[in-house]
Amino acid sequence: MQKVSAYLLERRDGMESLAARASEAARLRSEVEAWLRTKGATEVGPRGTYLPEDGSSGVFFTDDATEGDDAWWMVQLREETIEGRIFGAAVSITMARNLVSVYATMEVGSTAPHIMPVPSDPRCPRVVRSLLGLSGRWYRGASTLRSLQPVTGFEAGETLAAEIEHPDRTVPFVAVSRIGGGVALPELDSKLEYDLSGLANIVVVDEEASWALTDALGDDFACFWGAVRVYWPGFSRNRDRYSHSLWTAERLRSIDGDAIVGRELFRRRLRELIFRAAALSIVRPDEIDEIRNAAAKRALGDLRQKAKSLAEFEALADSYASDNDKLRAELALARAQLGDLGTRVAQLEGERQALVDHLRASKAAPDETPTDPVAPVVDHDGAGAPAAGAIRFYKKVHSKPTHDVMTRVGDCGCNNWQGAFSADKARKGIAKLEGGRSDWKSMQHCAACTGGGMWRVRW
Repeated sequence: MQKVSAYLLERRDGMESLAARASEAARLRSEVEAWLRTKGATEVGPRGTYLPEDGSSGVFFTDDATEGDDAWWMVQLREETIEGRIFGAAVSITMARNLVSVYATMEVGSTAPHIMPVPSDPRCPRVVRSLLGLSGRWYRGASTLRSLQPVTGFEAGETLAAEIEHPDRTVPFVAVSRIGGGVALPELDSKLEYDLSGLANIVVVDEEASWALTDALGDDFACFWGAVRVYWPGFSRNRDRYSHSLWTAERLRSIDGDAIVGRELFRRRLRELIFRAAALSIVRPDEIDEIRNAAAKRALGDLRQKAKSLAEFEALADSYASDNDKLRAELALARAQLGDLGTRVAQLEGERQALVDHLRASKAAPDETPTDPVAPVVDHDGAGAPAAGAIRFYKKVHSKPTHDVMTRVGDCGCNNWQGAFSADKARKGIAKLEGGRSDWKSMQHCAACTGGGMWRVRW
């Protein structure tokens, strides 16, 4: 069996008292048991059966352990299809150390002896979405797990940039930028939230927030004009930009001629990327093993007391306990190494996918911009009304609710001009600066400049 995704949800607020932890753990367990009943389980006991949606056979097992005030409970599901594929899922609830956590995994495998791929398209389990929908705040380490979040305005964009750069962040951000008042593909933002609940925070950034991200993080890590970008934890501006996967609006729309089909293909690609990272990076909480091991030691101690007169059995039990301690230490070390390797593998996979997309986009034919047959005249001083054929450059210095405040500047020299399709406030700002005139022939934005943006206008 291969793990294809994992989830770790933590309750921390108000969990200082035992009564609060026990109450929350009972509420979460009730939600998991209700989910199991919706799958056809008549009652939740140590073992039972359920009815998978595809008509295959399904069995489940439960287990639990307690140690002092700490407790752990788990339900494990396994189903086999007539084609020989195996699907497994496990959900556990742990109360320990002033928190209550939910750890869930999904696995796939095959009953056939052949060495061959096992096709799968994992989705966020319904039980995870149900748990996330309960009242109260969920955490993953130092990060808060959130629902779809709009980021509107420059200040909100600066706040998001600070969160992206926070060294203790444990959850990836998936930024979906707006273009023309919407997103690049229909309902892309809400569909991604549905897919990645509990694994990533989805944010929708408007034009002003995109400028703030560019200013704060730099051009290499910008996200604007309909692009989608994954900002992994451990962000650093010193790393290669391809380490944080980027899909431009043009790339998203070119996936398929049908926007809905293209959206579904992109959803699957992003699910695979995030799920693979979660499967490798999220490991079972230490509290689970600590509770189970302590409970096993206590049971062994009770057995030794009952068989105290049997010297050979006592020696055997001591040897068994010693071996178990060594194996637990080795297992803990292996898990820590696996977590480190998993994080690196996820980062490398993101870099590889981003590089592939970048290479594909670079091979595409560049957009053709209509040219004026009359040679342009660069209007360097910008004095008076612009003459026909003149080129002027404008820099945004401030933003007001109705328009951007512009000033005339010289050529930035970047030579990285792009068509401006959605810049109403910039257009109004330039027209206001030029005495109400808006009869220019073309208006372009510099994709390289930061600090509000540079505009090139041919009159």
